Amino acid sequence: MKTIKNQFIAIVLSLFVLTACEKEQGDLVEIKTVDLESLTLGSTSYWNGSDKTGDFNDLGIKFQNNFDATYSSWAGFIYSQKADILSAGWDNQYSVYDGANGTNKFALYYPPFGADAYASFSAGSEYSIKSISVCNSTYTAFSMKNGDSYSKKFGGTSGNDKDWFKMTIIGFNAAGDSVKSVDFYLADYRSDDNSKDYIVNKWTTVDLSSLGKINKFTFRLTSTDKGTYGMNTPAYVCADNIKYEVVTPR
Repeated sequence: MKTIKNQFIAIVLSLFVLTACEKEQGDLVEIKTVDLESLTLGSTSYWNGSDKTGDFNDLGIKFQNNFDATYSSWAGFIYSQKADILSAGWDNQYSVYDGANGTNKFALYYPPFGADAYASFSAGSEYSIKSISVCNSTYTAFSMKNGDSYSKKFGGTSGNDKDWFKMTIIGFNAAGDSVKSVDFYLADYRSDDNSKDYIVNKWTTVDLSSLGKINKFTFRLTSTDKGTYGMNTPAYVCADNIKYEVVTPR
């Protein structure tokens, strides 16, 4: 019995030593932050793909851009540094609704009709995304706050309508299969207490660690304000400071 006990202790100790060695010689972990500050802008303070250069890249992530020269329209991702929080309407579609933004650059997403556009790593690779900062666009924020020709005022005339505007961040693996998703409300009027109703008006960090390792992600936007042809709320969201983990074996 004593011999068996001694053998058991020896095995436990050997496992402890192996674990300690693995920790001491562990992988190098680096958190990269995609903040778009390395990208160049012209006098307009935004880039929407009109130069036909196509997708843009920053620190290992490629952002899909679709520009239609026939209609001078864009979909997918563009980037901007505009932060006009006073002007309502489509003419101000490139601004983030955060007065403290300054000249900070950010991505702006608008979904292609009936499809998705993606932010992706290189083919076959997968990384753990830790978090992302998001905010409303000024155009969308004013549309929800006051209503316009196409969209209702959130809360309705009484202020009691249970309206909401939600983004769903969906991760995909290297095989192209969706794996997990994270929901975040860009506006939420569901509370019975109207003083708790809100429209996101500052950069807010969203935890994406639950997505695990992914190859690409997209945003899907939904709202309680819907009509015959789909969502009436302007389908824009601003994104910045995408943090992801790179593990390098030592």
